[in-house]
Amino acid sequence: MKYKLDLTDIYNYCIDFNGLSGIESYSSLPWFEKGTSTCKMQLENVSINMDEAILRDQILSVNPKSIINISDDLIILAQKALLTIENVCCYDLKVIHNERDYYYSSGLKFNIKDRYIDFGGNDTEHLYSNIYGSAIFKGKVFLELEEDKIVPLMIGCDDQIGGYEVIKKINYNKELEVKMKNKPLDISIFNNIESPIWDFDFYMKHFTSHDDYKEAILDYPPSQNNR
Repeated sequence: MKYKLDLTDIYNYCIDFNGLSGIESYSSLPWFEKGTSTCKMQLENVSINMDEAILRDQILSVNPKSIINISDDLIILAQKALLTIENVCCYDLKVIHNERDYYYSSGLKFNIKDRYIDFGGNDTEHLYSNIYGSAIFKGKVFLELEEDKIVPLMIGCDDQIGGYEVIKKINYNKELEVKMKNKPLDISIFNNIESPIWDFDFYMKHFTSHDDYKEAILDYPPSQNNR
């Protein structure tokens, strides 16, 4: 069974792109649906906090027998998921591949109240690659999951998968999977423009973090009225 979850107001809290659980998260390079401003990326081995009622209800209203119904303090491991960001104004990438940095910027521009999301992880297809990305958008954020790709990870502070040795095995097996793919990275996709979004002081000046999402507090470039 498939679920399409609206994360627009809770994405910052729900998705663990940093692998805090110990399981290394993976992401594909983002792509855009042809002729649209809708950005998508495949996520693998990503931890998701399921203790928000607004998130749990979206699954349980469709499938009361879902595995997430074991606790309201659950963190799951999504072995595969699809992240969709609608109405993207601009996006930026920093990819570290074979210890070299590659940048892409679509051109940084945003207005007050536009939303900001960062994403990334180990590359799903290219060995020795790490993806760091951000998108600024005016639309919604969706996460698509499949019931048979969900594994209970933690309930509160209690491990559900078998401890550190199992986590090591999951990480090892995923790395082997990427080694078997090991597609060559097309360097030509990068325009080598390093956006100011990567500067921490710039980010702190232009954005604020709410509990569950991030949004712009200034226009960029500054509007004529703010100069």
